[in-house]
Amino acid sequence: MNDELIGLTASFCAALSFGSYGVPMKGEAATRVDVDPLVFQSYKAFTVFLTSSILTYCNNILADGDGAFRNWSLSDFTPWAFLSAILWVPSGTAGVYAVRRAGLAISVGIWSCVIVIISYIWGVLIFGEKQKSGALGGVKTVSVLCIGLCGIAYFSSSEPEGKNKVNNSLNEVVDEATPLSSKKSGDDATIEGEDQESLDLESFPHCGISPHSHQTLHLHLPPLISKKTIHIPKYHLGLFFAFLNGLLAATIMIPLHYAPPHSTQGIGYSMSFGIAAMIVVIFAWLLRWMVCAVQCRSVNEGYQSLPSFHLKDMLRPGMLAGLLYSIGNSSGIVSIQKLGNFMGYSLNQSSMIVSGLWGIFYYKEIPGVKNILGFILSSVIVFVGIILMSRDHQA
Repeated sequence: MNDELIGLTASFCAALSFGSYGVPMKGEAATRVDVDPLVFQSYKAFTVFLTSSILTYCNNILADGDGAFRNWSLSDFTPWAFLSAILWVPSGTAGVYAVRRAGLAISVGIWSCVIVIISYIWGVLIFGEKQKSGALGGVKTVSVLCIGLCGIAYFSSSEPEGKNKVNNSLNEVVDEATPLSSKKSGDDATIEGEDQESLDLESFPHCGISPHSHQTLHLHLPPLISKKTIHIPKYHLGLFFAFLNGLLAATIMIPLHYAPPHSTQGIGYSMSFGIAAMIVVIFAWLLRWMVCAVQCRSVNEGYQSLPSFHLKDMLRPGMLAGLLYSIGNSSGIVSIQKLGNFMGYSLNQSSMIVSGLWGIFYYKEIPGVKNILGFILSSVIVFVGIILMSRDHQA
């Protein structure tokens, strides 16, 4: 089997996994407890570490009797994996928030397009991967992607006129606790209950309600800076975090090019990444604890204010998302090694079609036949742009 066929097969597996791992983020359990994004990301990191460890153990068993497999040990760990993990933890956390507040279909659509464009910059302009039609052809295909992205954003945010009355009834202004504001009054508690009820309507599958969040995040600035309160619609904030996820995620695999060859053979980099991801997540929690302790002026109260892991409710959906991400991550590494950063990572982003189907038919995020057809057409335009990019790639 030649390298191109292996790379294309790996890209297909990556797209299927990456397009589905966000589904548990909007599941009934995650919505019922309104899971914190960093909590969900922690479950993903643990599962990535666990699956990488299992694969490494199986690899080492096979390495003892078959020269085709290389034994992995801690001496093969590469510090470059820390850079990937430092990018991945905040990226994945932003992705969880985006899916829960803006919706699965539009969030994956946005960050997939951003990843393709940033991958183009890294692959062609920085790593010098050749294009048959030159820079002009690359600009044309990127333009096609941008047109498709605009269509995805438009049809995902459009709501049928017939449902305006329903959406107006959900047009509540709620207050969400932020690191800058943790004190809650009795009115805040009542509002939080209303917030959870509207979350149930917008996030549960088959509810027939558009996922667009009409809720508003109140960001209370510290008195030393300003007494003003910034009001940000959670839906718009979710879109921003989807963009941020794409920006960071496009760079996660760049350290793979600089890591020593012996540390990237087989599943070597996956194991290094799993270890680094767990360490970075632990440091992220320590940093959050420090922020809460300063805010509460007490180490103990700061610890008590940290979000719950909801182990009973979130263990299975969290680990399912992590498992799907691990499969996509391992497949993505193979596709990049066989096809190059630009072509490999770009083809992986056809996951947006998979996530779009989940969002349309399972979570019913896009109401109205016109909007559904428009979203599907825009996704096809993006996919055509990705195919044009891959065909233009010169091995």
